[in-house]
Amino acid sequence: MMQLVVIFGTMHLVKKLGLESPEYAPFIRSAYAVTTVAILALTFHLKGQIQRRNDTTALEYDDPTPGSQQERVVTTVAKYDLGEIAKLQKSSLFTVAIVAFMHFKFGYIQPLILQSLLPLLNLYKNPLFQIHMLGKPATDSLKRPWVPENPFAALTGGGGAAAANSSSSSEAAAAAAPEGGSASGSGKEETRKEETRKDK
Repeated sequence: MMQLVVIFGTMHLVKKLGLESPEYAPFIRSAYAVTTVAILALTFHLKGQIQRRNDTTALEYDDPTPGSQQERVVTTVAKYDLGEIAKLQKSSLFTVAIVAFMHFKFGYIQPLILQSLLPLLNLYKNPLFQIHMLGKPATDSLKRPWVPENPFAALTGGGGAAAANSSSSSEAAAAAAPEGGSASGSGKEETRKEETRKDK
């Protein structure tokens, strides 16, 4: 929900303040560059902390990645966290490539502004940051393994809406079935009456 507030709030401010004007582009590029460097520096700092702690506690779980075949994974806490850091770094670099392409190819400013804010929010909420930087225990929502967050869950309601729709459809079908059966029975009864009249 916070991400949606940041996205729509930023888009509103960009239009209201006229930040899409080319004269602001150098300042926005600089802000984006500083944010990106800071994010990558923090990920390398987290990686160093994980390597120094080298938590060899055994970790066994079913792969929670959506679309996976629920394979059983056996590893350690340190290896798991290092793998998550690697994913975070790759995701950050991929985002940089996409944003740079959109900006220099099409002249878009909004992605630069959004990506100067959202990665900071996402990193703060990331379990790795919460555990290794803020010292929070790896319990409850921070318990490993971490399920990838669906960015559209707040809008779509996840699978719950689909399940509700499916349930509603099933109930409607069940409610219609007796009516269909009654109509069928009524039709058969009328046919029998007509046959009786003909025999007479």
